[in-house]
Amino acid sequence: MKKNSIPLFVGVTFSLIAIWFVNDFLLVEQCLDNGGSFDYRKAECLLENGDIKVSDLGKYFMAIYFFMGILISLVVSFSVRKIFNIEQ
Repeated sequence: MKKNSIPLFVGVTFSLIAIWFVNDFLLVEQCLDNGGSFDYRKAECLLENGDIKVSDLGKYFMAIYFFMGILISLVVSFSVRKIFNIEQ
């Protein structure tokens, strides 16, 4: 692995983990708090009475995750370069 690709790898890995935690907090925890179960294959909340609860922000989550992933990976990769003095 090249010396320059290590900070990028760390940044992308960190952003994927951050997106996973945000998704868990925004969608899954709210579903479980309402007494439902979350279906990961369909990304839907199945309530106890059989209804399906869909988030109003669902169509915007992909854009939010995209921009969040780019920003986090850039900040982390630049920080890793700065901390460990890795030159481009």
